[in-house]
Amino acid sequence: MTQDLGPATLFRRLAALVYDGLLVVAVLFLGTLVLLPLTGGESITPQDSGPWEYAYRAWIALLVAGFFGVSWTRRGQTLGMMSWKIRLQRDDGSLPGWPLALLRLGAGAVVALAALVGLFAIGRGAGSLPASLGGMLLLPAVANYLWMGFDPEARTLLDRLTGMRVVRVG
Repeated sequence: MTQDLGPATLFRRLAALVYDGLLVVAVLFLGTLVLLPLTGGESITPQDSGPWEYAYRAWIALLVAGFFGVSWTRRGQTLGMMSWKIRLQRDDGSLPGWPLALLRLGAGAVVALAALVGLFAIGRGAGSLPASLGGMLLLPAVANYLWMGFDPEARTLLDRLTGMRVVRVG
């Protein structure tokens, strides 16, 4: 493995997150594309597809879990993390196994979904969700990264929860 050069900065973490977000969207496009011949090119909706909608959701979840899980458990890095020279590792320097990788992915997904719903609520103003609720839904994501400034090892709350750290590598 490459040498650990200390904690990853917030900028590197967020840059890798954006990069990986774009890659996940591409994976989901391709994952949906392979199913289109089965639907005659029609979208998969609960009204038209019935129980197949749940199979499609499971397929999407499997693709996302595979993207992050395989990357984290084999190299400690997604493609975005490789580009920004950061790696996910356990406190002892080893790579996470599948249980820890899935815990981190699940906890991160909850925080990310809350933040997305919060941004949607703020953007819609007087829409279906009040903007004040949107602000509250952003708090977990903000607190997660804000914690880095107070943590002696520059770890996020998610790092602490999962017993991992994100480090710079050379």
